[in-house]
Amino acid sequence: SWNRVSPPHSSWSLEKEEWETKESWAQSSQLIDRGRWFLPADCYNMSISSGKARVDGSFSPLAHLNVLCVATSRDLHWYLQGRYRIGSIPHGFDIGGHNTGIDLVCSPDLTNLLVISKQPQMPKGSRDATLYTTPLLGERRFDMQIYSALYRSIFSRLRDIREGIRSSTDSWRSALRPLDTKFQGLFKLLCNYNVAQPNDSVVDCAAAIRLELLRCILSGKSSVSGDASNALDQFFTRPQMHDQLFQREIKSIEASVASMEAKLHSKILSPIKGLVYETDELYGIARSRNFDASSSILIDPEEALRLYTSARILFLAFERCLTHVIEARGRLHDLLAWIRGTASQVRARGTAMDSIQRQNARNRRVPDGVIRRVSNFLSSPMVSALKQSDEVVFEHRHLAECVLGVPLSDFFSDCVATSTEKVAPLASKMPGVRCTLKSALQTSFQICAVLFDKPRDAFTETLYRLDIHFETPHSTIAAHSRIGAGTCADKSGAFEPKTIQPYDNLFARHWMIIVRSVKDTFIEVIAIPGNSRPEFYLQAWLALPDNYAVRNIQFYGDSGNSSLSPNLDIDAVTNEGRQSLGLIVERKEDLPDGSKELHEELWLFNYDEISFKKCDFKLESDKAVSIAAADFSRDQCIRLQTAIAATEDDANVLVTKSRHICTHQSFMVQERSKLNLCASRGIAGVLSFGASTSLDIFDLEEDEEEESGSESGDESFED
Repeated sequence: SWNRVSPPHSSWSLEKEEWETKESWAQSSQLIDRGRWFLPADCYNMSISSGKARVDGSFSPLAHLNVLCVATSRDLHWYLQGRYRIGSIPHGFDIGGHNTGIDLVCSPDLTNLLVISKQPQMPKGSRDATLYTTPLLGERRFDMQIYSALYRSIFSRLRDIREGIRSSTDSWRSALRPLDTKFQGLFKLLCNYNVAQPNDSVVDCAAAIRLELLRCILSGKSSVSGDASNALDQFFTRPQMHDQLFQREIKSIEASVASMEAKLHSKILSPIKGLVYETDELYGIARSRNFDASSSILIDPEEALRLYTSARILFLAFERCLTHVIEARGRLHDLLAWIRGTASQVRARGTAMDSIQRQNARNRRVPDGVIRRVSNFLSSPMVSALKQSDEVVFEHRHLAECVLGVPLSDFFSDCVATSTEKVAPLASKMPGVRCTLKSALQTSFQICAVLFDKPRDAFTETLYRLDIHFETPHSTIAAHSRIGAGTCADKSGAFEPKTIQPYDNLFARHWMIIVRSVKDTFIEVIAIPGNSRPEFYLQAWLALPDNYAVRNIQFYGDSGNSSLSPNLDIDAVTNEGRQSLGLIVERKEDLPDGSKELHEELWLFNYDEISFKKCDFKLESDKAVSIAAADFSRDQCIRLQTAIAATEDDANVLVTKSRHICTHQSFMVQERSKLNLCASRGIAGVLSFGASTSLDIFDLEEDEEEESGSESGDESFED
């Protein structure tokens, strides 16, 4: 179930601490989430097709807190904003059988979660429901919505950066693949001429190629290095070095490298900018909360500072990577131009002075500045993001980039893993940090995992569990939450239970309503106040007419807060909509041939006018209570009747709206009908089984005039 926190009802009387918290949030919220005012627009771009950061701006720290409660086969999970798993505990229910499972009902203020088992005919004394209570989501509501929004945004940006690194790595690898093939062929020629020795190390192969290319520039074809000159001549005159073919390859390689640089800007730079800002904001919020001695620390300021430092290191690593990309593009352009001109000169040797080969060689000769730049980087050591060490393995490097002297793949490798303990939160040490993009990214992921684990520990420590046992077994059960009415005059749009006799201290800000079918013909309604540790409950009993049995129960309730769109107005007031209870009842009819015919009907009635009786929980232990068995007699129950059967003289009768669903023989029933009610849309869906399976959808909110003017009061719903 997905639940968004409900604003205070107008009838509530807020305490001084609540007013102070509300006023504090009204002021501090103006200083939160200010990145949109100065960060580039692509940092908040939601479009996936654009290839840019995919952080959804609607999930803002200013949005109201919401919780997604999920039950698996073994555990319960709480997810803030649908992403941040704040808590996980085992529930202990068996939900593996047919028509079994559990329902989750969360209170409007998100502090209570009622878990009920839907397994029918539970044995006496077994656990049927569990009430989990945590004050953390209520007391630290605004902090939790900030942390959950930043958790979602920070991890989204880290994942975008990781995806951008993968995409850039693939682009760089594909761009250099043609050159890798050519240089591998050149090294093989050098080995065949005994100029170089076969070696599996890419760095050593590149060193041999760089040396021979540098000799070719400085001395040209000489008898001193005859074997090397012959190998280079054969390399430059190969069919793959044909001028037109090689010229197309040059354009393709340079375009691919330019595209790779554009991906770095679009897929990595924008998320990193947003990451640095948000980690800085998180650190500031953590420091401000650290000075409040009255509340527990959810985010460690030192750990938040380490995350901010790691984000800045990641940004500096990207700046160095971008610098190396620009350097590599310049070297690549000069080297390819020199190779093309040298290949033309080699082909022109031995030809006539006025031959076309010599004319092409003169036209393709590169300027002296290009030759100087090529010889300069061929004679200089490689520019690397990694320090030369015996512990570093350079298997990720490509031959072409090593020949260029700019092994850009170092930035995309994780061969140097930066430990989280080595990330010193000192800005003065950051310019001297040498690490790769991938290692800095891994460090940020590790710090984030540690940082956001502390709120989970605080949530688990404040979680209180109360097991609820029913002494009377049931066949069907359902639960719902209601907004409670306060002490102020205006109590419209809230639940104020009526009691048989007046009681004190019945005010609660929310109620958990449990409805059970007992002995098929009786319905028990239980209202549990939303206190941290409830001491009492309210109980009422309903009775169906003879030959009727309850087969399914569902609540038809509009909380007034069901919209998933965030409401940023903290002064908003929420009022409940229509509240009713829906039943699938089964009526048996004896036929003349001795067989039985079953008629299924949908009943809908308002239960706010039911009078309850106050009862105390029977305490079994500190974490377990039981609801005593009741004496179900029709004289003590409120009788349910349809509009046709009810009369004006009937007392203690609750009239229901009804609709016939289907009729079938008893031997055809293989599974009970399923009911689903949607109060926000005013419709009901019934899936019935028999000779055939049918789905009926009803409009539950038809006009009152049409309902009163209908001749048949039993057909009160529209198809």
